[in-house]
Amino acid sequence: MHDEVTPVTRSGPRWPRWVFRVTATLAAVMLFDQAIFAGQFLSGVYPALDLHRENATYAGICVLVAAVAAVLQFRPGRGPWWPIVGYVLLFGLIGLQILLGFMHTLALHIPLGVAIILIATALAVWAWRRTWPR
Repeated sequence: MHDEVTPVTRSGPRWPRWVFRVTATLAAVMLFDQAIFAGQFLSGVYPALDLHRENATYAGICVLVAAVAAVLQFRPGRGPWWPIVGYVLLFGLIGLQILLGFMHTLALHIPLGVAIILIATALAVWAWRRTWPR
């Protein structure tokens, strides 16, 4: 028996889907901010490098939170399993990205950053557009 505060459908409770949507969106926005801070730095606003470095930590944390939300949308939300793998792999790419940044390997750091932003954006768009099985 479920209480009236938590609506339940045949596909499971709805709250995990909303938690997943919000965390996926937050992760994508935080990762997009990385490009803004990098662009500011490259334009001569040198304190933006500190913001870029700090935001990388927070963006990584947001991706981990989104991975936990992906687990919740899988069980108990009865959603698909693959977003869990997507966010774990994304977190691994972020770790590599941080390493490349500290090594000043910009020839790899910048395109990998673009790929990370695209992957996070695709996951967030999917979270909002996908109708999960009932």
